[in-house]
Order: sequence, then C-alpha cells, then structure tokens
Amino acid sequence: MELIRILAYFIFGSFLLIYLALKRNNSYFSKRGILHDKPELFYGNLKEFTRSKTLYQIIREYYMKYKGTGRFVGFYLYMRKAMVLLDLDLIQDICVKDFENFTDHGYYYNEKDDPISAHLVHLDGVRWKTMRAKLTPAFTTRKIKFMLTSVVDIANQLVSVLEETLSSTNMDDGVHCDDLMVRYTTDVTGSVAFGLKCNSLNDPNCEFVAITKKICYYRYSMPMVALMTLFPNLFRKLGFKIIIEEVSQFFLRVVRETVEFRDRTGEQRKDFLNILKELRKPNTVDNLTMDEITAQAFAFFLAGYETSASVLSFCLYELALNQDIQDKARREINEIIAQHDGKPTYEAVKEMKYLLQVMYETIRMYSVVPGLVRKTAEDYIVSNTNYVIEKGTTVIIPLDAIHYDPDIYPNPEQFDPERFTKTEVENRHPMAWLGFGRGGRACIGYRFAEVQVLIGLSLLLKNFRFSPTQKTQIPMKFNMYKLFRGPEKGVYLKVEKL
Repeated sequence: MELIRILAYFIFGSFLLIYLALKRNNSYFSKRGILHDKPELFYGNLKEFTRSKTLYQIIREYYMKYKGTGRFVGFYLYMRKAMVLLDLDLIQDICVKDFENFTDHGYYYNEKDDPISAHLVHLDGVRWKTMRAKLTPAFTTRKIKFMLTSVVDIANQLVSVLEETLSSTNMDDGVHCDDLMVRYTTDVTGSVAFGLKCNSLNDPNCEFVAITKKICYYRYSMPMVALMTLFPNLFRKLGFKIIIEEVSQFFLRVVRETVEFRDRTGEQRKDFLNILKELRKPNTVDNLTMDEITAQAFAFFLAGYETSASVLSFCLYELALNQDIQDKARREINEIIAQHDGKPTYEAVKEMKYLLQVMYETIRMYSVVPGLVRKTAEDYIVSNTNYVIEKGTTVIIPLDAIHYDPDIYPNPEQFDPERFTKTEVENRHPMAWLGFGRGGRACIGYRFAEVQVLIGLSLLLKNFRFSPTQKTQIPMKFNMYKLFRGPEKGVYLKVEKL
C-alpha cells in the first residue's frame, strides 16, 4: 500500500508540475503587456484547429482582429509562444534588412534516424547557409531551360490523357482536375528531380502516386509536432521521426538505385539529381553524402509536385468560374505560341504576362501555406516600440491573412488578375504579396515552379475550355488535415475540347 501511495503522489506531483509550467508559459504575453487571446491549456490559441476551422481561418481572423493595434501580437502555437507580425515594414525588416537574426525556421528534423527530414527547408544555421549555397546554382535560367524539354513533353501527355478521359467521363460531375494535376506535377517533378519516368498520368495507381498521397499528411497530431519543435533534442534522443517510414524508405531506395545505375553506366542527365551527384564527388569541398542527396531531392520533389498541383487546380477552378478571364488568357496564349512556331518555349512562356498575373492572383487567393515561420537567433529590439522579441521566439508572417487584407486588396474574395499589372504591383508595399516568400529564405526553386505551372496552364487552356458542373464546390472549402492547402471535396470541372 505504501508503494501505491508513493506512486500516486509521484503521478500527482508530476501532473501538478506540468500544469504549473503550462500556466506559467501561458502568462508570458500578459506579463509583458503584449496583446493576445487568452490561451487554453495544451491547445494555446489553436483549440478550433481541425475541429471547426483550418489554420488559414484561425490566423486570418486573428490578424484582422488585431490589425492596427500594433506591429505584432502574441499567439500560442499550442505550448509554443509566437509573435504574429501585423506590420509590413516590420516583415520587411525581418525578411530582408535584419535577416541574419531570422535565418532559421525552427522546424523539427532528425538527421540520424530520419535522414531525409534534414533537407534545405528544415535545416537551420550554418548547415542551411552552406546547403543553400551549394544548391543555388541548380536553379539558374540555363539549368531551368535544360529541364524544360521534360516539362513540355509531360504537359503534352497531360493533354492526351485529358482527351482520353473526356470520352469516359460523365460531365454532369466533371473531371477530377486536382487529381489530374497531382499526376502531372508528380511526373514532371519525378522526371526533373530524379530523371525517372513516373508514368502517373497513364497509371493513376502507380507506386509514385501511392507514395505522394502519403507525403502531405502529418505523421503525428499537431500538439505532438509542437512538442517536438519545442524540445527537439529530447525527441531526437528518443528517435522520433517526422517523415512517414514508407515514404522515407521509398525515396532512399529510389535515389540510391538511380545514383548507383548512373555510376555504373556513366549516364548523364540534365536533372536535379545529376547536379546533386556532382556535389558528392570526393574532390568537392564538403561533398554531400547519399543521405544528404536524398534529402535535398526529396525536398525538391515535395515542393515541386504538391504546391504546383495546388496552384494549377485552384487556377482552373477560378477560370471556370470567370469565363471572361479564361478567354482573355487563352487569347494571349494562342497569340504568343503562334509567334514561336506553335511551341510553348521558355521565351514564349516568359512573354505570357497576363497568364502570369492569373497565376499570381491564384497564389494570392490560395496560398499553399497560411504563414511563413522564422525563429529569432538573438534578442531583437522591434524598432519604434519598447518590445524585445526574445531569442528562440517563433515569428509568424501571416501571408494568407495579408493576401486577404481588404486595405491591401479591395474585395479580396474576388478573383482579379488585374491586381498584378506592373503599375498595381509597384503601388503596393513589397511585402504585400509573399507567394514565394521573401529575402534569404525565399523559395529557391520559384522560377522552376512558375515554368511548370505556366506550361501546364498554357497547353490546357489552348486545348480545352473549363466550366463548373453540379459537383463543383461553390464556394470552395478546404481540407483541414493536409500539410498544404487542398480542396475539401476535390476540384471537379466540365472540360470541353476546343
């Protein structure tokens, strides 16, 4: 009985200490006189997340509630304290002027037990800076042009597959466009990243498609992810991984087999993996290991397939609802492609200014993530205030909320590519559109992403007309559980061959 009593005291004492620690943590902002919503134990300010609201909704409502009250506001990411930035000048300082103090994301990764999680997006500090410098040459205009042939070939396959789909699809429901876009970007990114023929356009049940469907969901619940981020060293010692095991093993195998084949045969390809392979050579300073090569190839695949598919799907959705904009974009595409021997060359795509505006407006309305995250390296004095953002504090740049701020974009729910004419862009604050991030941690592959989307869009609009069906969700609602923004019930559209 004595042992049971001691054990009960120990358990009670442990819970009491945890409770008191959480209460102390949840008083952080109130003690400093920083505006914030009262947090819930464990949940912080995210109790409604995945229950009734998406993260986009929560942060957007928080931003609108406190906008104009100061330069930032306190926010609890479960048990982690964060600052939501409300001022575009402050965002510019953090992303650009004072970037050296905000180079880190502060994401959890475990290089020892989960090697492909240690990729460019997750790395921090010197490791990130070194890797970024190594990979930057992979995304020059010249390298992207080399990759273009594969993109055009797969975009033409997309057109052929869609033509075949029309003959067997009930147009009362329409074509499942977001599924088709994922298969297109999977094939493009698989080809450009690994030099592989994924064949997901022709075989929706192929291994690559099955794996991609598992990539963009959380392995753990969000409170657990928050704890792993808060105590990364502890969870690394415990061997916690962030990437689903099946996904990790698949990419480790694919990269190893492809590199070994190229080493054995001497095959050279103009793809991302070949560039990474060159960095593995023994005479290269700080040469990459096979695990590092796999991690960077995985990051390129993850960023290239899911985000671009999302932009393409939502773009077709908005064009289906706005036929006048669709017609204007198609006229531009036909005129420019005709001037380039009927081919969507790199130069042709670069001339499609209106189509680029369409893409940027889609990204404004359907940003892939709700916000950008930074971690303070040292105490940071916020200019024009008496506040200090303490070392190790998470900073949230609420890009989706900014994109829907009616003071920046009047009638933000309206799809209007004219917001991105040269004059309109120049009249806005440089931080008013953050689709690819800003500053030193902006998306390294944004130019390739643009080309992939614009080539796909140009060939789709040249060959087909898109319009809503009875199954088209209007207004669009979103999946609460995905890592990136995705439609709740898919994007179904009527497609007509022109």
